[in-house]
Amino acid sequence: MECINHPGTAAAGTCQICGKGLCAQCVSRFSPPLCEACLLRHNRGVAVRLSIDLAITAAIIVGVGMVIYFQATTNRWGGFTVGIMLAAAYWGWQFLNRLPTPVFFLSGTGWIFYLLVKLMISVLAGVIIGPWEIFRRIKELHKIRSLEQAVRNGKA
Repeated sequence: MECINHPGTAAAGTCQICGKGLCAQCVSRFSPPLCEACLLRHNRGVAVRLSIDLAITAAIIVGVGMVIYFQATTNRWGGFTVGIMLAAAYWGWQFLNRLPTPVFFLSGTGWIFYLLVKLMISVLAGVIIGPWEIFRRIKELHKIRSLEQAVRNGKA
């Protein structure tokens, strides 16, 4: 088998996704070893998921803020504060979903109590976790775009 990028060079490994041959130089380019096409396809999928999270955050803040802004008669800008709190709850909820669900809350009223407590903790945790997660996603999107440009220009 020959390297997909360097015809005539023996393959030292294969792409982890499509199985195409990669020479020793190409195997060490990316971790895990991927051909350029699979790397770009994978990174596009990751970029879409990251962009969706950021879009949901913006939609919550702006959507809730605008609804309350046009409905309120006194404190119109308070809606954006509520929007930020709900966006924080979104990020806090995602974080809390990584933790196991306590088994003793699986009865009817216990489940409702558990969800209410989880919502309150989500807002509190999201105020801390939300900005960090947003920063991480923006940074990762920038990294993906830079790597894509480097691959297309033959510099990666």
